This record gives sequence, structure tokens and C-alpha cells, in this order.
Amino acid sequence: MLSRVANNLFWLERYIERSNALLNLLKANYLSDQDFRNPKSWGKMLTTYCDIPQQKLLIEGSAMEILKYMILDLNNPNTVINLIKKSRENARSVQGHISTEMWLNINKYFLAITKKNIQSRFQKEDPILLIDEILNYHMIHLSTSDVTQERGNAYCFMNIGKYLERLFQSTEFLLSRKLSSVKSIDALEENIYWKYLLISIGGYQQYIKTHKSVFLTEKIMEMIILNPHFPRSIYYCTQKLSLHISRLSTFNKIKSTNDLSFLVGKLESSLFYTKVENLNSMGPNIFLTTLKSDLMLISEQIDSQYFHYINPTHA
Repeated sequence: MLSRVANNLFWLERYIERSNALLNLLKANYLSDQDFRNPKSWGKMLTTYCDIPQQKLLIEGSAMEILKYMILDLNNPNTVINLIKKSRENARSVQGHISTEMWLNINKYFLAITKKNIQSRFQKEDPILLIDEILNYHMIHLSTSDVTQERGNAYCFMNIGKYLERLFQSTEFLLSRKLSSVKSIDALEENIYWKYLLISIGGYQQYIKTHKSVFLTEKIMEMIILNPHFPRSIYYCTQKLSLHISRLSTFNKIKSTNDLSFLVGKLESSLFYTKVENLNSMGPNIFLTTLKSDLMLISEQIDSQYFHYINPTHA
């Protein structure tokens, strides 16, 4: 497989995963804003996705204005509409390597979010229902790729992109929330904090099924970082990343002792032997900062091993 093709498959999934993370974050922030009005809660997200002049403009506006901007603005490359556009462009360039059903769904996703009436719908309809409608295209994409895509090189590159992006998004998000400072706020505010953090990473329903409505810091950190069965936990995503890198090495007869396999295996092993007590003693933010550095090394090694012929055009 050509490096260019592999790179486009990889970024097809990174962009679509990034858009999903952003939509879930917007949904959680909007719901939180309705329960507990706090304009500063948007600041962390806007710092990540907007330039400074736009941050100042949006933070003074309403939650609805922020939603519309972060989903539909065409001038900011980090908005949902532009992320889906880039994912579609990558998908179109590799149609011969993905299933027809997958291409059709990504195209439908793009057409839905670029409809002329989408702006007015945010004014007339419940924005949460509209976000859920958009998120549903991502769910269809996941199921379509799962049941229609051949388990070969293309599938591996897409999944490496998906799980690497999910790891980056989860790590950045948890770092922005400063987990170590949660205990300094009062009990009611702490419960609201944990509730919407779990909603934003898709873990709220799973958590309350296990622990009811009692938000325990150690249990939450264990679930979102170390749980091997929660599909958005750091450990679960690392396992999946390791699996698809290993399969790719097998398909292409690459030695399992190469630098990329070593880096991913080292991270997976480290997470396997990490306990909540270790997170508390080290401090979750120090742990996450170290994790982010490890992910950067893995990302660089993926580029070096598979995409080194290509001028970097993605971010």
C-alpha cells in the first residue's frame, strides 16, 4: 500500500474521531451550562479550538452562539463542519480501499451538516437533539466500518488513526479539567463536575450502572484511565492501538521488535501495572502529562515508519 493512501486512511479516522470528541464536549458543556451557569467553563475548550480574538468574542456571548460557531463556522479549521469536510476528502481519495457503504455514510454525514437550513435549526430546535442527530452519523460510521470493511491493511491504518486520536483527545481533555484540583470545590459542585465530565467522554451511563449516583474520585479515575472494558478508557484504547499495530506488522512482515511496537508495548505494559493508588501518589496531572509525551513519541514513530515519504499536511 502506498504511503499516501495509508496516510489518508489514517487521517480519515482521526478527523472523524476528533469531530465526535468535540461534539460530545459541546453537548456536555451546554447541558452543564443550563444546570450551573458558568461562562468560564467554556474557556478551556475555546482555548484549544480557537484563536485569542475569537476566544474573547465567544466567551462574552451565549452558549448557543458558541455551539453554532464550534459546529458550523467555515473559517475555523477546528470546527465540526471542517473536520467532517477533511474526513470526507480523505475518504474520497481512498474509495478503492474502503467499503462503498462507508463512503456513502461519510458523504451523507457531510451533506447533512452542510445543509442550508442547519443554522436556522439551531435557533428553532432543541440544540441537544440536533447534536444527537449529528452524533448518530458517527455511530453509523463506526458500525458500518465494523461490518463492511475488509480486515486488511486499510482497516488497520484506520483503527490506528481512530484509537490514537481517541487517546490524544481523552488525555488533552482530562488535563484541561485539572483532576487533582477537584477536591478543592464543594460537594455539590464536585458532583456536577464529575457528572458532565463522564457525559463528555460517553461514560456516564456505564458509571451509574455500576456505582449508582455516588461519584467517587478513585472509581471515576479507574474507569476513565485504567478500565480494560470501557471503550474510551486510556488503557482500552492503548490495547486496541497495540493490536492494530501488531496486525499491521504481521501483514507486512515487519519485525515485532521495531521501535513503534516497543513504544506501544511499553505504554500498554505500564498501564496494565498501574493502580489507582499509583495515580493518586503520582498525581493524575503528572501521569497524564507523561502519557501525552508518550503518545507524541508514538505518533512521531508512526509517521517515521509508515508516512515518511509524505510532506505533512495534516494536524
